[in-house]
Amino acid sequence: MENTIVKAVITDIVDFGAFCTVELNGETYKGLIHISEIADEFVRDAKDFVTSGQEVNALVMEVNEAKKQVKLSIKRAK
Repeated sequence: MENTIVKAVITDIVDFGAFCTVELNGETYKGLIHISEIADEFVRDAKDFVTSGQEVNALVMEVNEAKKQVKLSIKRAK
C-alpha cells in the first residue's frame, strides 16, 4: 500500500496540515497530510491549498494497520 497513489477526501484542516479519509483494500483509513506535504512551495495556511470535502490524489507514505491510519503527501503524488 505504501508508495501508491490514492484518492483522499479532506475532512478537516488544522494548523499543521489536513486530515482526510482514504480507502485501502476496501477499508476506510484516517489520514494526515502534514503541511509540508501539501505543495512544493511554502505553505503558511493549508486552507489556501485545500478545502474540506475536496478530493485529492495523495501518495501513501506510511501505513499503521493497527490504528487504521496513514500518512499522505499531495506534493509527492504529482
